[in-house]
Amino acid sequence: MRQTLLLSFVLLAAPASAQVTPAPPAFYSNLHDRFNGYVFRTYTDPQRLAWLLVDSAVDHWSGAPQAWDRSPESYGYRVASGWGRRIIRNTAQFGFEAVLREDSRYRPSGSRNFSKRIFFAVRSSVTAYHPDGALGPAYGRMAAGVVACAASSAWHPQQMNASILLAGVGQSALDRAGNNLLAEFTPDLKAFGVAAWNRLRQ
Repeated sequence: MRQTLLLSFVLLAAPASAQVTPAPPAFYSNLHDRFNGYVFRTYTDPQRLAWLLVDSAVDHWSGAPQAWDRSPESYGYRVASGWGRRIIRNTAQFGFEAVLREDSRYRPSGSRNFSKRIFFAVRSSVTAYHPDGALGPAYGRMAAGVVACAASSAWHPQQMNASILLAGVGQSALDRAGNNLLAEFTPDLKAFGVAAWNRLRQ
């Protein structure tokens, strides 16, 4: 549901603003830089922390999983569960990508074509860069999705089978697609907000 809301907002706001593309990140030069990136996206990125609370609130409102009710205590369970899955997934991804020499951080498309930007952001949810600049499947992220799904079964009320593990890969890609869309269109959304605010002030 979070991804649906995000895409709807992007579809409404992005065409009305001009793209400002930030500089793409360089490939990790050493393990220290890679580790710092892992710490930021796992523990200290305020945007990801905010989305964790929003995701948990959506699950709380929809009653997913059904084993947890809609009490404040159950909302805490959902936040803790999502936080735990994130830590496990990002930690596993850090290890896999370091060994495979992959970098799955998002690079803005640089395009001004709206549909191409959407396609690029979604495609980038399952791809990663290599040191030579080549693009390939994000094996590290996919493997991390399986690890996180399997490990979270220790506390998350779900049955463990092959379809659940495969769903973990799909959920990881879906989450990343939402993050990529946000990263791609954040400059446009900011410009849209500034323009709207200036019109209101006139």
